[in-house]
Amino acid sequence: MPSHLFVSYSTVDSKKFALWLADKLVSGPPSIQVWVDKREEHPGLDWDEQIVEAIRGCAALLFAMTSDSVRAQSVCKDEWVRALKYKKPVIPLLVEPDAELPFRLGSREYVDFTGSHEAALARLRLHLEWLQSSTGQLQQLKYRLADAQRELRRPDNEQSPRILGDIAELEKQIADQEAILKNPMAAEQRVDERVEHGLERERAPVKPVRGINRRRNSSTRRRRCRRPGSKTGIQRASASPIFSRILVCG
Repeated sequence: MPSHLFVSYSTVDSKKFALWLADKLVSGPPSIQVWVDKREEHPGLDWDEQIVEAIRGCAALLFAMTSDSVRAQSVCKDEWVRALKYKKPVIPLLVEPDAELPFRLGSREYVDFTGSHEAALARLRLHLEWLQSSTGQLQQLKYRLADAQRELRRPDNEQSPRILGDIAELEKQIADQEAILKNPMAAEQRVDERVEHGLERERAPVKPVRGINRRRNSSTRRRRCRRPGSKTGIQRASASPIFSRILVCG
C-alpha cells in the first residue's frame, strides 16, 4: 500500500479487535502500516487534528462494524464520513453479526470477521491488493458516483451545483477507466501520443516576443564622452542583441 490504513473502531466493544487487526497487518507478509489511535497519540498536539490528518493521509479506512460503532452518534461515523469527503476508500469489516451497514455505505461490500478471523484477514489482504488494480480503481470510482448520486437526492440540497459537477467528472473518469480495461494497448498509445505532442511543443522554434527589441531600443540612452578636440563628444551607445527563450511544458 502507498500509505497507512486508518482503523475506525469503537473503544466500547471493538478495541481488542482493532489492536489484533493492526498487529496482524503490520506483521505481514506483506507488512502494512496501520494507524490506530491508541498507539499513535502524540501528547501536546490537538487530538482532533491528529485524527483528521491521519484520515487525510491514509490509503483507505477500515471500519470495524459493531453494535456501538454503527450508531448514528458514534465517533466512527464522523471518521468514515470524513474519509468519504477526502475520497478515500472505506472498507467495512463486519465484527458483530447484528451490526448493520450504515445507509451511506450500503453500496459497498464488507469483509466478514464474524467467523474465522484468519480467513477473513486473508480476504482483506486480497481486497487491499485488488484496490491497487485497474478494476479496483474503477470500482472505487463507481462507489464515489453512487455516493454523489445519493447525496444529490437529499431535499433542499444547497450543494447541488457542486455535486452535479462531481457526478459529471466521475462519469468521465469511469468512462476513461473502462476504456483502459477494454483496450489497454490503445490507452497506452494515447498516453504516448500526448507525451510526444508535449515534446514536440518543447522542440518547436520559439518565436521572438514582439516589443522586446523596441522597448530595449527606446530605453537606449545617449551618453556623453569626451574626445580630444570635441566639446561635447556626443555618441550613441549600441544596443546589445536580446535572446529570449520560452519553456513550454507539455
